[in-house]
Amino acid sequence: MPSPRPVLWPEIRGLLLAAMVIFVYTIVIGILNGMDLVDFDQRRILGHVHGGTLGWLTLSVFAASLWLFGEQQPISEEQRKILRGLCIAAVVSFVLYVIAFSTTYGTIRPILGIASVLATAGIFGWVFMRAREITLSVPHWGFLAALGTSVVGGILGVLLGLEIATGNNFISDGGSGAHPATMVVGFLIPVALAMAEWAFFFPHPPKAARLGIIQMVFPFVGGMVLMLALLLDIVPLAPIAVLLEFIGVGIFFKRMWPSLRSVSWTVASPGLHAAVSAISVVYVLILAQFLIAKYEGDLGIAPEHYLLSLDHAQFIGAMTNAVFAMLFAATVAKGDPTRPHMITFAIVNIGMAGFVIGLLFDVTILKQIFAPIMGLGLLMGLAIYGRALFEAGGDEAPATSSRRAR
Repeated sequence: MPSPRPVLWPEIRGLLLAAMVIFVYTIVIGILNGMDLVDFDQRRILGHVHGGTLGWLTLSVFAASLWLFGEQQPISEEQRKILRGLCIAAVVSFVLYVIAFSTTYGTIRPILGIASVLATAGIFGWVFMRAREITLSVPHWGFLAALGTSVVGGILGVLLGLEIATGNNFISDGGSGAHPATMVVGFLIPVALAMAEWAFFFPHPPKAARLGIIQMVFPFVGGMVLMLALLLDIVPLAPIAVLLEFIGVGIFFKRMWPSLRSVSWTVASPGLHAAVSAISVVYVLILAQFLIAKYEGDLGIAPEHYLLSLDHAQFIGAMTNAVFAMLFAATVAKGDPTRPHMITFAIVNIGMAGFVIGLLFDVTILKQIFAPIMGLGLLMGLAIYGRALFEAGGDEAPATSSRRAR
């Protein structure tokens, strides 16, 4: 490995490997659906979506959180046992939740949703506690904002599931849009920016300056405002929410421009993945603002292909590139061959761009061509990084690997 293993390496490695296994299921469903080879019902599509957002992205975010917040100060054995239990609970509940989404609309879904929210809240509680003990960088602040928002978004998802299962009203009419909007905008955008920045300072980012903290406040507040706009049907708030997101992203580009400008587009690196992640966030916000303006804040009436274009740009373009940046930094040592990583990067992002454009303009042939290209690249990436994680082993790091951030 290119850097000393973090103190919580066994837990981090376990979360990442579990995330990869679940993502394989999501990718296979996506390829078959994108090529129109199989006509999946809504349950299987929801399982595909949640396998990506929960199984792949959220478990990877948990792993990154353990790495970032597990350093600098010692972790007691009791605290570690609790944390390990939370990681196991997250993996088990997320897997069962994805299965429930794939097979039923019944009450088992919100029950497992509650278990998933409790596991997420537990991880967030640990992160919040550790934040009071360590020096916080901008990525730390981004993870705090994102994880807090994910708990709120998860609760909305459980309430929505209860409404579907029982027919009773547990949430306002805007709840069906508020849940995904909170998770995409309030959770994934802050954490994508955090992981993109982390890629340039891995594994120990510097202490956050005031501008960096302000940068993370804007997308967090924007996510909360968008959630309220949809829940309470306050149409004028929706464009304001996206504007707040734009301000945060603008500050990110101002702060990180020297690092982004230095990225080579012909050599694989964490920074290369981070740059595409940041560009994808910009696309997501532009499209979100367009949809809010065109449909007067009611995303529920926007054509599905627009929303799918936004979702895949966020899930693959922004977040998966951010996770691959972390995996690259964690597993590729200086002097290792990077050609396979560059090929994977190209296939994933050419496929993603073509698929997102095909969805945006609702061009069937583009979706059928680029869905398998993107899927193949993702499977290649999982094979490369999964093998590296297996070869790295799961032994615990020595206590001396816990050190202060620069």
